[in-house]
Amino acid sequence: MRRRGAPREGGHVSVSSDKLLGQVLVSANSSLTRRGAILFFGVTVATSLVLAGALAARGFWPVLPFAGLELFALGLALGLSMKRGRYREFVSVYSDRIVVEKGVGTVEERLELPRHWTRVELARAPWRGHPGRLLLRCHGKSWEVGAVLTEAERESLRLRLAELIAGKEPADATKTLSATNDFE
Repeated sequence: MRRRGAPREGGHVSVSSDKLLGQVLVSANSSLTRRGAILFFGVTVATSLVLAGALAARGFWPVLPFAGLELFALGLALGLSMKRGRYREFVSVYSDRIVVEKGVGTVEERLELPRHWTRVELARAPWRGHPGRLLLRCHGKSWEVGAVLTEAERESLRLRLAELIAGKEPADATKTLSATNDFE
C-alpha cells in the first residue's frame, strides 16, 4: 500500500495514481434537518412542561422530575440520531488504489487498498432478517463499507464498486439522456 505520490523503485512518481476512475458517497438516510429537530424538540418541551406544570399545580408534583428526565432522554436520543445522520463514507477508486474515508463531519478513519488486489463481496447475514455486509477484501483482511444502506442499496453499491475496481469505464449518462429526451 503505497501513499499517493510516493516514489516507485526506479525513483519515478506514479502518474497513474492521479487518475480517478470513480467516487462514491455513502450516507445515512436522514431526512430530519437540524432546524426540524430543534422545532420538534422545542414543541415537545413546551407541551410536556405545560402539562407537567398543570399537573404539579393540582398537587401531582412528582410529575416534574419525571418530565425533566423524559425530556433529557429525548434530547440525548435526538442528538445521537442527528450525529448518526451526518455519517459519511467516501470511496474513491483510482487507477492503482482504493481510498475509503469514513467519519462524522471530519475524516475519522482512512484506508488505502491496492485496486488490483481488492475484491468486493456481499456477505449474506447468517440469520434471516438481519442485514448483510458489503466487504472490501484484500490480502486476507476485510473492511466493511455501506453499513448504513438498505439491502437493495448495498447490492447496487456492490455492482458499482465491482465495475470501478475492474476498471470498466461507466456508461456516459449524458448520451443516454439526450437520446431519450423528447424536448430537444
